[in-house]
Amino acid sequence: MKNFLTILFAIVFLSASVACAEVKTYTGNGEYLLTDENVDFAKSRAAISAERNILEKVCVYVKGDSTLIDNELDNDEVISICAGILHVTDTKFKIVEDADGILVKSFVTAQVDIDELETLLKQAIAERIKR
Repeated sequence: MKNFLTILFAIVFLSASVACAEVKTYTGNGEYLLTDENVDFAKSRAAISAERNILEKVCVYVKGDSTLIDNELDNDEVISICAGILHVTDTKFKIVEDADGILVKSFVTAQVDIDELETLLKQAIAERIKR
């Protein structure tokens, strides 16, 4: 009986390690022109821009609805969903002098669990359709 439990544990452990999710690594770049703000604020904005760049590479759902009345546009709605779980692994900054001021550049590396992303995107679309 003890050997049976050991074998059962080994099978469960091995199958769990094989069934791991696919994780992909993406990089993104962002910039922010420093004017009256401090450098930390500019770095934060540049990093957000780089993360947005990654999310646009990973997954975007766009749907448009337009309503015409008597050949005139009455209502125009664009729905965009970017469902992403980013696990940022590295962020680097470069500060350069620009003709307009000081430019803060951000270089972000992040990992995305593709299975988790697909699940969240399906949920977001389903919730939006219910409305």
